[in-house]
Amino acid sequence: MTQVLLSASDEALPVDFRESSERVLSYLREHLPMGFWSITRVENGRQTYLVLGQNAYGLPPGGSHPWASSICVRMVDGGGPRIAPVVDAVPAYAAAPVRDVVPIRAYSGSPIVDVDGSVFGVICGISPEEHGGPTPEQQPLLDLLGGLLSDVLRGERLLGQAQKLELELDAARDRDVLTGLVGQRTWDAAINQQFQRFTRLADPTCVVFLSVKADPRHPASSDDVTRRAATAMRAVLPLDSVAARLGGHFGVLLRNMAEVDGLQLTEALVRELNSLELRAYAGCAGWRPSEGPFVAIDEAFEQMNSDARADAFPSVV
Repeated sequence: MTQVLLSASDEALPVDFRESSERVLSYLREHLPMGFWSITRVENGRQTYLVLGQNAYGLPPGGSHPWASSICVRMVDGGGPRIAPVVDAVPAYAAAPVRDVVPIRAYSGSPIVDVDGSVFGVICGISPEEHGGPTPEQQPLLDLLGGLLSDVLRGERLLGQAQKLELELDAARDRDVLTGLVGQRTWDAAINQQFQRFTRLADPTCVVFLSVKADPRHPASSDDVTRRAATAMRAVLPLDSVAARLGGHFGVLLRNMAEVDGLQLTEALVRELNSLELRAYAGCAGWRPSEGPFVAIDEAFEQMNSDARADAFPSVV
């Protein structure tokens, strides 16, 4: 498989969300020190440490825990104050399951809001000692920082929309004649664009690879197989996806889609292809903040090839 040359920088962004997050954390660590300060992302039932420096707990960037077990979800739902110098004094916080994993005796948090009004994430601070970090009187400062990051996020979203439109215009000049799908050049550009955004925002992303051939019971030319495969992809895939013909196989980039949903969509695509008297071999994997995209890309590509090999050499029962 040809690897895509990725770049984490985006020249269109004078100040991006990650850079702004790092500045906020630098300020908080200097002026309101706690054992742990992180800009976290809430997605697919997990709270991920999107931006995180050295901390008293030894937790790594890209790590996560269940959102439902966190103190932050209780803060967002109004179960307690945004700043709790003594966690044990707040019943909802004291009972949070995350405390079974790490000792949390002081808490500070402020939501980061996405453009649709949903919670993108939280500025989260915790301490193994009581009275560590901000006092309740400093809540307006913490909320100001959360609001500023929400504003930067809105700018990122607007830029993302503009970049998608630009990619679509470029794709119009890179269409495969047989299928109408985009080619390798647009695929590389889409992967690189999504990688840049994933590095900053960890938006849920899946990649799918697909190999299709005629069912031996229903012979067909390679061109007919390819055309029918493209027809099935257009029928099943969401409009936000990028589908490409990459030599002897297809690639699909699923933006804003969690891995569990990507797997379900891949299964639906295979069923659609089977209904067209085709055999399909597919692999799907979600990008993970702790690993970057190449691990998922390799996993999906290997799964596609593994399925094809298993069909070519079926096990004897």
